[in-house]
Amino acid sequence: MKLDPRTDTLWRTNLLYVFVLLFGIAIIAKIIVVQTKDREELKDMAEKREYRVEVLEASRGNIFSSDNQVMATSVPYFDVYFDYKSVDSTLLANNIDSLCIQMSQLFPKRTPAQWKEFFGIGMAKNSRYYKIGLNVPQTDLRKMQKFVIFNRGLYKGGLITEKKIKREHPYKDLASLMLGMANESKGYYFGLEGAYNDYLKGQNGRQLVRRIHHGGWVPVDSEENTDAQNGDDIVTTFDIKLQDIVESALNHTLTENKAEQGCAILMDVETGYVKALANLRLNHETGLYEESYNVALAERYEPGSVFKIASMVVLFNNKDVNLDDKVNIGTGPIKFSNRTMKDDHSFAQGGICTVQEVIEQSSNKGTAVLINKYFAAHPEKYVEGLYALNLNKKIGTGITGEAQPVIKHPNDKTKDGRKLWSKVSLPWMSIGYEVNVTPMHLLTLYNAIANGGRMMKPQFVTEIRRGNQTVEKFEPIVLNEHIADAEAIEKLQTMLEGVVIRGTAKRQFEGCVVKVAGKTGTAQYYDRVQGYAYHEPGIGRKLYNTTFVGYFPAEKPRYSCIVMVSRARGRFWAAGSVSAPGFREIAEKVYAMRIGAPEDDSIVPFMPTSTEPVIVRHGKEASFLNGIDKPYNDFAINGDWVTVQQTESGETHLRAAQIADNIVPNVVGMDITDAVYLLENMGIRTKFVGQGKVKEQSLHAGDTLKANSVIQLKLEKK
Repeated sequence: MKLDPRTDTLWRTNLLYVFVLLFGIAIIAKIIVVQTKDREELKDMAEKREYRVEVLEASRGNIFSSDNQVMATSVPYFDVYFDYKSVDSTLLANNIDSLCIQMSQLFPKRTPAQWKEFFGIGMAKNSRYYKIGLNVPQTDLRKMQKFVIFNRGLYKGGLITEKKIKREHPYKDLASLMLGMANESKGYYFGLEGAYNDYLKGQNGRQLVRRIHHGGWVPVDSEENTDAQNGDDIVTTFDIKLQDIVESALNHTLTENKAEQGCAILMDVETGYVKALANLRLNHETGLYEESYNVALAERYEPGSVFKIASMVVLFNNKDVNLDDKVNIGTGPIKFSNRTMKDDHSFAQGGICTVQEVIEQSSNKGTAVLINKYFAAHPEKYVEGLYALNLNKKIGTGITGEAQPVIKHPNDKTKDGRKLWSKVSLPWMSIGYEVNVTPMHLLTLYNAIANGGRMMKPQFVTEIRRGNQTVEKFEPIVLNEHIADAEAIEKLQTMLEGVVIRGTAKRQFEGCVVKVAGKTGTAQYYDRVQGYAYHEPGIGRKLYNTTFVGYFPAEKPRYSCIVMVSRARGRFWAAGSVSAPGFREIAEKVYAMRIGAPEDDSIVPFMPTSTEPVIVRHGKEASFLNGIDKPYNDFAINGDWVTVQQTESGETHLRAAQIADNIVPNVVGMDITDAVYLLENMGIRTKFVGQGKVKEQSLHAGDTLKANSVIQLKLEKK
């Protein structure tokens, strides 16, 4: 009898369904058995494993300032647990009171009685993994290891530790946003930590280990073993002292003007290296300004009148215009198509002024008249002139969040085909509206004018170091060799000097100790909902973004600087009264420290130290020895540190180093990375000058360590 094909197909489908169902039930049953009946057996098998591979964690590289101060470093912390089952019950009962007293002295948040109650909870549970402390510094852990019960060792004292590395900034919040953060577990990076993560992170190693008596593990030779390669250090362009000046001035400026946010950037004119950068935003809950948003690179805004200099560069590059040429701006508002433009103040007698006065007095009408006169027939030439100044491109710093500027072109259209360009786009773009750039873009342009027309790329890192060796250098990068010819640059410099001598910034810079050239810029704040008509409740007026950007000393520029303040709610609203005072504060203090007086690189007199064996961090001995090309023996495998000593016969001996908690160690001859790691973990604040290995140290080796000690190190390349 022949089956109906449909019946046959249905039968096969049902059979397959039953098979899949039974297979799924079998898997679930097996999981239940493994989790219940076989759990202890499998656990015992795992514990009885004779071999395993351990990860040798690489140390993340340090971040240094240009003056060789540690700005970011890795410090070990420990999560601490207690194993009640490994401690003899009589020992625990006889010494628990003493342990609680010692714990309360080290961690006073709990009294001895509270500690006893705390330990009692774990004792009742007979826990093998009772949490007693998180993020414990290494110095505190060493003290705990000497407490009663705990001092019986790993297998009788019950103390279990899990090491983890935390990133710390010795200078706390100084430049913290630009330094950034790296979270390996979450894959989250920003700032320099993210931009240079491939250099900093290093590469973990592998070590085969074998179980020994009491459950401990010892290293075993294997072809698959690999040493951890610690991360490289990066040397930034930041100067600690200048960074402190810039951050303080910005905080003062924002506080005085009750502003929402702002930034200040200080750049070396010749190289484009950023010497200091501060970003601050108001925390409305605390009333304090914090580094929570990268205004300098991520804030794309309409800059207002500081953009007029970009218009002048394009004008001088395309037309033969002199500073004393006359411009007819009239005595009242000027109408462009359906919109009216006016100046904030009257200065031109009879409505006639010079090109020089257009910039000195920040005339909206004068700038728009000039640009409209020469580019109305071909506005694309004006826009392409701005493009030649890199104002339409990301700077390419590698920092996450860098904004894409917007300089629209007459041919640009929306997604639905509508033209973005209007009849008033050209005049309003010429005065800094209908364009969006970052503060860093503006500073890069003004820095080029200070640098004789040579536009430099802003950079934050100068070199990559591996130990005391430079493995890569980042030389200054030229973005545009000549943004304008020498004659045009001279005109622009004269204009910017005139702004401070006779123009909109005259009052703010009277009596300034250093000659400044620069430009004010005040632009209405644009709200996404209410547009330019936005009035913040309680203020009674519109809000503005204000900018002062320029350079100093004007006669021989060394630094360029920008101070941008957003939404000041105080007495003043114009850039001359809001941003310019902050610029002056920076210029005068930087001049006094770096230009007007010789730099003093001496921190304290360095005291000589005796010659001792070099100490290196355990795990780095092999790379150290590979570099000296001499025979060695007694390879050390115990302890965190080893000494490396040369004998008269030329052999190299390694021994476990004895480092006492309360004794100043000798770090002469050590790699600076190891020296900082060792000293900071002992609670000694570290400062140093120079590059390479430690040549001299200020605290005598062998002296008793005092609280809050600071050690000065002198480095020398060998």
